[in-house]
Amino acid sequence: MSGSLTKKFGKLQKRFSGNEMQLYVFAAFMTILFFTGGSSRDDVQSLVFLRPLAILFGAYALTRMDREAWRGRTFPLIIALALAGLMVLQLIPLPPQIWTALSGRQIFADIADLAGISQPWRPLTLSPSRTLNSLFSLAIPITAMMLYLNLDGPRRKQAVAVLIVLACISALWAAFQLTGSPRGPLYIYNITNNGSAVGLFANRNHQAVLLAAAIVMLGWYAASHPVAAKLASLKFYAGISAIFVLVPLVFVTGSRSGLLLMAPALVAAIILVYFGRYTAESQLSATTQSSSRRRHRKKRFNSRQIILFSSITLVIILAALSIYFSRSLAFDRLFGRADVEELRGQLVPILTRMISDYFPWGSGFGSFEHVYRIYEPQEFLTPNYLNQAHNDWLQFPIEGGLLAILIAAAALIWGGKQLFVLARNWKYTHYTKYAAVMAAIVMLLFLVGSIVDYPLRVPSLIALFAVMACIFSDSMQAVQRNAIKAQS
Repeated sequence: MSGSLTKKFGKLQKRFSGNEMQLYVFAAFMTILFFTGGSSRDDVQSLVFLRPLAILFGAYALTRMDREAWRGRTFPLIIALALAGLMVLQLIPLPPQIWTALSGRQIFADIADLAGISQPWRPLTLSPSRTLNSLFSLAIPITAMMLYLNLDGPRRKQAVAVLIVLACISALWAAFQLTGSPRGPLYIYNITNNGSAVGLFANRNHQAVLLAAAIVMLGWYAASHPVAAKLASLKFYAGISAIFVLVPLVFVTGSRSGLLLMAPALVAAIILVYFGRYTAESQLSATTQSSSRRRHRKKRFNSRQIILFSSITLVIILAALSIYFSRSLAFDRLFGRADVEELRGQLVPILTRMISDYFPWGSGFGSFEHVYRIYEPQEFLTPNYLNQAHNDWLQFPIEGGLLAILIAAAALIWGGKQLFVLARNWKYTHYTKYAAVMAAIVMLLFLVGSIVDYPLRVPSLIALFAVMACIFSDSMQAVQRNAIKAQS
């Protein structure tokens, strides 16, 4: 008896000390992150616990680091570390002669002269506390990437399953929110879109972007398993079913950007299912087994065509039902013109002027809310205030200046180069290329959503984006390896 218990304990200890443990740690961190990091505000109380935990998880990841396993996979991590280095530079105090000569600082020098105050040493950023907050916020995506890099090959695919499960939990959470009070306990954050299906987030737009990304991930994951794999059929049909559950939830979030992103996400999901390994291998197997019988029968739709046409039909039905039952707030808002949309359009000239005024040094990460008040026109003054530009493509260069633009350009050039390599080697690879396509589309959804919002300022979403960047990098390495083998 004691020998049996010892044997079982040994197996359990081996399981929790090996590669399985790395997956459990990754899943635990991402779960904590999704339940405590769904708001972009820096005054959310849960950040007091989340950020120290992120640093502890990051320290653990470093202790488990395998340099050989990380080799050639760290470019997304380097980009994040480069941004952290830029924020550190923005926090270094500068002498008054240098600081006052920087672009955009003259107004502060004039105020000090009028008040008869001597200029102190100041950091480059115009809001040191907000820049320090931005620096600490990078601990979350950096930790998520390091935990992912510690996963071995089989567990990397399971990491995507973890992200899908968390997205589905947020979707179910949103569904329960609609059945309860608009100010009930299911709304995690004090400042939120009460009455909307925000899920584990404070903002309905961020929930909608996550659901759109989840649709793409589900499309890939459902059909990525070989036919003979364990539970392949269950995973396939469960994934397809989950997509049809998420579609109406995007409609009821009330997010116009989410509704617009859902269309390409659905197209991508259908394509990934249609060309996925499970579907293609199932079709090949069916063709081989019944080729003799099919010669004597009329031509029928094959399984891949059935999936394609039924998917399109069901999506149209779900969208029509959502609109018919007046639950599609996003659809109503899409064709209605709100004052906030007019304001965002009027902000563009102001934002471009801010880029010019603070170029090339930037105003400092996190400083937008304070700096914008210098430029805010009198006719824009309302009881509400603008804490973000609602356009990260413009806010990023305002706060980061030329160096931030160069870092972003390096990331975009790297991504474009990888896509070129993918296109060049497309015919030489089989199913590994679709993982790269999935990750690229998910990242693209976030980048497109950043044109009218700021999803990448939400801790959980930027961590998901960072992990997708690592998945894209790993998948591209696999694509190139397979291409070399195919051509040799």
